[in-house]
Amino acid sequence: MSQVPASAVESPLSSFTESDIVDHRLIGARLRPPASKAVIDKSIAAGVAAGLSHEMAEVLTASAADQQQLRRALRSPKAQRFGSEEFTYIEFDVVTWRILPSPDNIRFEDEHARGTIRMPRFGAVKGEALLTFEMDSADKMIDAMAPRIADMVANNPHVGSILDRGIETPGWLSAVRLTTDVGTVTRLESTDGFGRTVAAHEGLGITFKDVAWNLRPRSRRAINLLNDLVDWAGSDIVTDEQARKVRCSIMPNARVIIAFSAPRAFDRARRRLVAHLHMAPPMTFSTATTLNAKANAAVDNLYERELLPVPNGMTAEEVRNILDGTQREHNLLPDQVAVLACGALNPHPNKRQARAVNEAIADLTGTKPKLEERTQLAAEVALRGFPADKRLTALRSALERAWRWSVLRGVELTCRTPLDLLSEALRELVQAGDAAGPATAELAALASYHLVGGRTQLLTRSEFGRRGSNTEPQQIMRQLTKTDAGLRQLCQVVLDGRAGRNPQELADGTMPQDDLITDAETLTPERLHELADLSDGEGITHESPEDRFAVALKGFQDRLDDLLAAALRVGEVTDQDGIALVDTLGYENSNVRTTLAEVTDLVSEWRGARRRASRMRADRDQSGETR
Repeated sequence: MSQVPASAVESPLSSFTESDIVDHRLIGARLRPPASKAVIDKSIAAGVAAGLSHEMAEVLTASAADQQQLRRALRSPKAQRFGSEEFTYIEFDVVTWRILPSPDNIRFEDEHARGTIRMPRFGAVKGEALLTFEMDSADKMIDAMAPRIADMVANNPHVGSILDRGIETPGWLSAVRLTTDVGTVTRLESTDGFGRTVAAHEGLGITFKDVAWNLRPRSRRAINLLNDLVDWAGSDIVTDEQARKVRCSIMPNARVIIAFSAPRAFDRARRRLVAHLHMAPPMTFSTATTLNAKANAAVDNLYERELLPVPNGMTAEEVRNILDGTQREHNLLPDQVAVLACGALNPHPNKRQARAVNEAIADLTGTKPKLEERTQLAAEVALRGFPADKRLTALRSALERAWRWSVLRGVELTCRTPLDLLSEALRELVQAGDAAGPATAELAALASYHLVGGRTQLLTRSEFGRRGSNTEPQQIMRQLTKTDAGLRQLCQVVLDGRAGRNPQELADGTMPQDDLITDAETLTPERLHELADLSDGEGITHESPEDRFAVALKGFQDRLDDLLAAALRVGEVTDQDGIALVDTLGYENSNVRTTLAEVTDLVSEWRGARRRASRMRADRDQSGETR
């Protein structure tokens, strides 16, 4: 078996600079007349001898333009690794009427994540490079695919070049077992090459339904099509339509996956392969599609390393399926899914979870993601219930900024009611020493979802930093959690958001209500900023040494958050090519290094003192129990 380096991967679609129409006979020379039953049986036997199932061997045989070429390929499989996955494949000419435009294409990643595609995702036969796809209605599948295929034909600039020149760059293909109300068939699917496949079908004059069901192997219609193509391929007296059909009849040297080695099932391994092909180098997919592909890879890696946060009463598999959009029917509310996404994909930088997320993204793109990119992934997953339009960009940007607050990194979902969380958060406000507690974090994360995605967007990203009313979302969230009034207002925002009401402003000293409040004003972005400004500087104002100590520690934590935000802003300054200047120019300041080292030493001393105090407290408790 020969090993192929990843660098050998060709761009899925080349930019054509020639407009010449290729002589159809050059492409048609690869076609062979319909094979006899004996030849077909020989090819199937060769596939089985190569370790394939009879089903796989049959679909390869039915798809081959030349049976001798197929058997040679089966004797010389190749292997290529992408990240942690290795795929074994064979190269041979595939007739295009055996390639199904994939219903689980990367171009649909955003629609799959949002549940708007009306089709399920691929499954896989355990241990085999064989996908499965099940729908209760073939007609529904045709209806779901039709607009996507039509859009590709209308808007893909490469369609015209394929009609004139045929497929010049081969794609990756996989076998899929398709089950609907009309039975089960096995076909090849366009793992990588959806646009090329659709263009070839346009040139052949066939439909999705033809490929899936009408042009069955050895059927009269399929045999007649091949006979016609072979006749036209050897003739110089053909119509333009006939010549075009011959040019579109073959995907030359297609890479058909026959085996794989990966820490996950084939459907997920295939999904990662396609993401690899389209993100290194990047392709021009939408931001939502790219973020969802990265997020799903990160969720898979967290699941496989047993690092996903799992609320009580749930399983890790349920969490994975909710976060990657596979499971759309579940008991979590949208704001709870948002908290789950924030906790899983927005962990603290020095945690194993962060390393797992970084590893998954670097595995796809070859580049370690920056801190804010993880927060973007979390925000994208949280907002999957919103349509992928221009508004989504503003929502994602605001939520991502709110979730940069360090307290929200790794937030845990407990599914407690907002009022229960408020009660605990108020206790934390008085008792917490160095940071907001877990109930405060969960309440703030829930509220941030509604402040961004409610009827009126109350949190927006500042374009100018912290200047007057341009306070960043993370600073607003932090300030609102400093006082009992701010926490109560966040709780009211959650209650109103879940009920579909406009957010109501709470009067001073009142408690949240899960109802319309008499004479309550609707909370506006301007009023939210005012409430945050009022909260800034209030805090806890008791006179005991312990309370002064708590205030000092909160002040330290706030400045630390400001420092992190300032450091992240340095990385956001880019040149005309979009490259961060700090990555090219760097930064060196001995005073900064010295100051940070001093702060680190102080924090280490404080941690040591905290551990000693904890041991002394434990000793006192133990001695008290023995008396």
